[in-house]
Amino acid sequence: MDDLVRIRRCLAGEKEAFEPLVSKYKNLVYGIALNILHNRDEAADATQEVFLKAWANLGRYNPEYSFKAWIARIAVNHSINVSQKNRRSAAAWDEDAVFRIPANSGLPEEELLYREEQDRVKQAVESLPEMYRLMVILFHQQSLSYDEICQVTDYPLSIVKNRLYRARKMLCERLRGYYEGAGEEETSWAVKKHGS
Repeated sequence: MDDLVRIRRCLAGEKEAFEPLVSKYKNLVYGIALNILHNRDEAADATQEVFLKAWANLGRYNPEYSFKAWIARIAVNHSINVSQKNRRSAAAWDEDAVFRIPANSGLPEEELLYREEQDRVKQAVESLPEMYRLMVILFHQQSLSYDEICQVTDYPLSIVKNRLYRARKMLCERLRGYYEGAGEEETSWAVKKHGS
């Protein structure tokens, strides 16, 4: 069943029609929240709050846009608000929360190298200014199209493409030593592969 049909059913009073929308988009919303908040519990809370906001504002949904882009926009805005609130209350992200591998973990060398690569890419993405980091998250990790990112951010296509291009260039620069000779495609692949 189409998202728009479910939304119309919700607006007609069928509350149970919202559940399939939650199931369909919960991973998208959680992924956005986690990448902005860097905390699983906060991201889970934010995910619930995003769907509560979406339910409360369903009458404002414009069917000219995809529901995916609409819910992603709510997730981005809400997560940024929570992040700013956390910063104001001096709740800094715990650097020790970054996954660390004990020396005697017994993990195969390939897995250790993969996790090291994953950590480097994640740190590089997190070091980007927010306006560029958001583009990487939406395009590479959440697989939103350019049009959907335009709907989420309210930016014209030229700005979305420009910021994504600049973000990739910054990532290439930050990861140059690690990906010796890697170009934009390899760095983009690494970013998507590691979900950052």
